[in-house]
Amino acid sequence: MGSRRWLQAVQRLLLCLVLSTALLVGWPAEASNPSAPAVPVEVALNVDNVYGFSSQSKTYNIEGILHLSAPEPVMRTWLEAGIDPVSLIRFQNQVTPWDAQLEAIRSPIRHGPRLERSYRFHGTFYSDEIDFRGYPFDPLPLQLTLQPSPSVQAELTPPPSIVLRPDAKHSGVSTRSNMNGYRLLQWRLFSTASGLEMELIYRPIVWSALVKWLLPLAITMSVMLLSSNLRSSFSSERLAIPPVILLTLVFMQQAYRESLPSLPYLTEIDGLYAFSYLVTLVFFCEFIWCANLISRSGDALPQQVGRQIDRLENVLQLASIAGYSTLLCWALASR
Repeated sequence: MGSRRWLQAVQRLLLCLVLSTALLVGWPAEASNPSAPAVPVEVALNVDNVYGFSSQSKTYNIEGILHLSAPEPVMRTWLEAGIDPVSLIRFQNQVTPWDAQLEAIRSPIRHGPRLERSYRFHGTFYSDEIDFRGYPFDPLPLQLTLQPSPSVQAELTPPPSIVLRPDAKHSGVSTRSNMNGYRLLQWRLFSTASGLEMELIYRPIVWSALVKWLLPLAITMSVMLLSSNLRSSFSSERLAIPPVILLTLVFMQQAYRESLPSLPYLTEIDGLYAFSYLVTLVFFCEFIWCANLISRSGDALPQQVGRQIDRLENVLQLASIAGYSTLLCWALASR
């Protein structure tokens, strides 16, 4: 009898503990806000023109047509609520959205169980994937990045979860998209963690870049190297050449750097300019040494000393050419 009462007392104590825990924590209830329905929106991009690339600001202009398609019941719900489907997404890498153009070019059309609406867009975009280490000889990647716009989705009840899906089959890039100095190499439309992205890879026109940036440098340094072939007796003429070469290098590199943004690293052409400064300084010091030697020797410079000077200058010429060859081979091997 006593054990039965003890067991009933334990049961009452456990029941009180359960009820008090339930009051403190709360009874499990059904979710009053169901998870947002996932709405697949297929995106196709047709790029008509790419122009105005600025290497200094990493910006460029793109115009084309954007196609959006979603299940017909969902699309009609959006349209009846006065929400344009294009307002549910945004160009993530657009620089000046207030100055961009995005307008519908036709009413929604049916493609099977989906409705599609097309828009013409035009704007300025920014690419953070550009690496200028090999500029202007490396490929140039340009992007169009699309993401869902959460601010507009919140206006719908329940707010949909927009999932962007690339439609590469109906996307494309026009041949007019070639920019000055570049030719389109390839393009691709793919999904990302936050949306989707169209990437345009441009290949530089090598001969144009060589003539614009490397040919002046090559001619300038050829004059510097050939100046050592002047006879050592022309001291004043030889001493006048390196300062002119140095000033020319400074102005040419300044023009090159003005076409680029502020970079925390040196480009390959910067390496060529740095080596050119070193070569010019070495030859200038050698010319000064020769001029002082001739001044101390008078007009009669020993023939043996003259041959030693010629051998030294030949070694400097060959070392300079070897240095340039090493830099060029290293630049080619890094690609």
